Amino acid sequence: MRNNAIRKQARWFAVAGLAGAIAAASGPAAYAQAEEEYEGVVEEVVSLGTRRQPRAAIDTAVAVDVFNSEALESVNSPDMVDVISTLVPSFNVSRQPISDGATFIRPVQLRGLDAHHTLVLVNGKRRHRASLVQLGGFGSHGPDVGSIPSIALKNVEVLRDGAAAQYGSDAIAGVLNFNLKDANEGGEVRVRYGEYDEGDGENVTVEGNIGLPLGESGFINISGQYGDTDPTSRSQPYDIPIGTTGPNGDLPRFIPSVARFNQATVGDTTFFGPDAFTNTYSATGQLLQSVAGSDGIPDDLNTRYNDNFNTIGGSSPFSSPEQIWGQPEQEQVLIFVNAALPITDELELYGHGSYSEKEVAGGFFHRRPGVSQLLPLRLQDGTIYNPRDTLYPSGFTPQFSGEVFDFGGAFGVRGTLDNGLDMDLSFAFGENEIQYTIANTMNPSLGPATNKSFRPGDLISDEWQINGDFGYGIDVGFASDLYFAFGFEYREENYEIAEGDVQSYTAGDFARPDPFDLCNDDGTPTAAGVAAAVNGLDCAEPGDPVFNAVPVGSNGFPGYGPDFTSDEGRDSVAAYIDVETDVTEEWLVNVAARYEDFSDFGDVAIVKLATRYSLSDNLNIRGSIGTGFRAPTMGQISTLNVSTRIDPNGVPIAEGIFPAGNPISQAFGAVPLDSEDSFSWTLGLTATPVDGLSLTVDYYFIELTDRITLSSQFPVTQDDIDATPELFGIGQVRFFTNDADSETSGLDIVGTYEWDWALGSSSLALAYNYTSTEITEAGQFINAEVEFDNEHGRPEDRANLTFRNSYENFDMMLRGRYFGEYKNTSNASLANTQTFDPNLYVDLELSYNFMDNYRVTLGGQNIFDQFPDKGQFETCCGRIYRSDSIPDWQGQLWYLQASAQF
Repeated sequence: MRNNAIRKQARWFAVAGLAGAIAAASGPAAYAQAEEEYEGVVEEVVSLGTRRQPRAAIDTAVAVDVFNSEALESVNSPDMVDVISTLVPSFNVSRQPISDGATFIRPVQLRGLDAHHTLVLVNGKRRHRASLVQLGGFGSHGPDVGSIPSIALKNVEVLRDGAAAQYGSDAIAGVLNFNLKDANEGGEVRVRYGEYDEGDGENVTVEGNIGLPLGESGFINISGQYGDTDPTSRSQPYDIPIGTTGPNGDLPRFIPSVARFNQATVGDTTFFGPDAFTNTYSATGQLLQSVAGSDGIPDDLNTRYNDNFNTIGGSSPFSSPEQIWGQPEQEQVLIFVNAALPITDELELYGHGSYSEKEVAGGFFHRRPGVSQLLPLRLQDGTIYNPRDTLYPSGFTPQFSGEVFDFGGAFGVRGTLDNGLDMDLSFAFGENEIQYTIANTMNPSLGPATNKSFRPGDLISDEWQINGDFGYGIDVGFASDLYFAFGFEYREENYEIAEGDVQSYTAGDFARPDPFDLCNDDGTPTAAGVAAAVNGLDCAEPGDPVFNAVPVGSNGFPGYGPDFTSDEGRDSVAAYIDVETDVTEEWLVNVAARYEDFSDFGDVAIVKLATRYSLSDNLNIRGSIGTGFRAPTMGQISTLNVSTRIDPNGVPIAEGIFPAGNPISQAFGAVPLDSEDSFSWTLGLTATPVDGLSLTVDYYFIELTDRITLSSQFPVTQDDIDATPELFGIGQVRFFTNDADSETSGLDIVGTYEWDWALGSSSLALAYNYTSTEITEAGQFINAEVEFDNEHGRPEDRANLTFRNSYENFDMMLRGRYFGEYKNTSNASLANTQTFDPNLYVDLELSYNFMDNYRVTLGGQNIFDQFPDKGQFETCCGRIYRSDSIPDWQGQLWYLQASAQF
């Protein structure tokens, strides 16, 4: 494992060195944002999707949205993922309260496709990927958009079109470009406080930005954000099916957070597995009798739970219930620097750098007192070690946390040479690392020698690239010069799974029955067992604790041992041409082609054609067609994880995800991953029928073949464990596979209207998205449940309607967010399906501006306190709402913000 102290010093050195280099010579955003003002209306100008001079968004050949700093500021969240999800209907994100690393870096989608199908740029330069591979849905792996603070941004451009031929293999669904502020003077400070109506989830955000001159005409712009967010709880008492049926064939349920058994359907007798205790209760719930189960130890679970409730969460401030479903606790620091220094009238040095550090913590599934991790064990001298007496009398809830470190940047030189050739030479780099910690848990196989907290290991993803971009205008007799752009890219990627501490993965003595050989096969004691019999050993009793075997590794998240670490890398080269011209005053044409060659997946050529035709001054039609290619990420190739999931019966179960090339996966039929290909086309129109009104309508179609996805679950049998001992304690296995073809189609409608009236200046903006995905072909590793949930598990319809008004010193924003219905099924039979009703959330913000530079804002999100439907299944263990719900289930939130400009 790498030395963490050296790593942190290296990070700070890199950031300090980058800042120093920028101070000497660095650069601005990918372009100088142009704004044309007419009759008080600002027309957004974009450079994304074209390599020529920026043009008005309404006149582009493909759909591009632009969100300025005011729009970004109107969303109360220190997480940029929430900001973009609120503003862009086709951009989806779910809250993941108990989902391993997805709690820290949440999975996102654009136009129904995963994060790895959307390219993220900062100042026009590729942003590096996060180290986390999402282990739900299709297993996405993309950049950590949440590491970008809104205070640093001049605007965000969202290209809603396949652009792999222009920007690289990830740009199948679209491109996000985050343009950093480039002012050389002035600044701003913002302080925001928010809290949910439930009285939890307090969040404090402090942000600052300052622009400074660099030389005579350069700049250095520095932004920072500190955010501290408390956790929320939207839980109910833990309710879990036990597994042993009652007298009438009913499934009894254990509800520990009220320390009682539900007797509605099973009478006075309740069976508690897997220890198979039989507890008899009176009509008032008093325990009358507890008959020993397979471990030979009678147990009064009610009393044990009540007397030791406050130890369940360890050092965490648990009150009730014992398992929390909500947003996690988070603290973060984000820093961005952007700068430029002209070196001649035509050339400038430029660069940007970033560093972020965040710590996120949350709870895992509660381990009730009767689970296998807490079985009593016979020690070598025959005495009994019972962790329910010494460690966790009421069970335990592991506390999972991670520190996420992210740094990166780009620098280079650009400008126009004497011969008219536009040039941009750049170097970009980045690294993202998650350092995992799990506390309030145990390695059961170590018995009394176990620790209670562990460092299971680290995930590290890094990459760097060299780019050369060139362009030249050629007069060919068209309405504009034919702009011929061309360039190259060399990129290296690396993904590392670093070893955890030894106790987090060690298989201790108690991973097998009778670890000290106290009993013979015929039920008699060995010589060592004779001495142990003095302390109660009974080799003839199958339920004696000497025969108990318990799971291996830090429970909840076993550590990465030497056999499960990896350090994989690859390199790739690419070259492209991109030609654009106005053939006539009305007709714009763009053609792009790209060649890429990966060291592990071979080469590919992809193309794109885009065009726009002006039917009149106020009406354009536009469209595009193209192919795409995406190699599996290094994380998808090498990721390995063991975590707790919910089986179809609503019971927690350990699930192992292994690389497709791992012998464990191959024993279940896996084959090494291959690349996936895409074909897409769009058709749309743009219109400005009257002054102040603009409208765009775009239809899109995206076909993916050999799509990379996570397989369905394969149950682990005893034969599997006998053949592969590493599977002990794991109930099901999954792996990545190229086992699906899909078609995604949809419609985007974006309209804005701006006007002046007696009550000031107003605007009304509508953004609507319809997206439908169909799995057109699925192989042997994808079952009907996976198909159904991926086709129907997200709202097909989403819309935002935003009204803004400015009157004298007052500003108001009123926004409605609509989420259409969606569905989910519980298993591959599709017999149990739930349809979730649509949701409408309303946000309100009021601001007062005074003394020219100061502003106070009072705002509320979801002011009518709306929630999605409660889940009917896969919501066990205290969970009310589905964790992967796109409509938020936190409730009403209010916030107050004060800002000052200087």
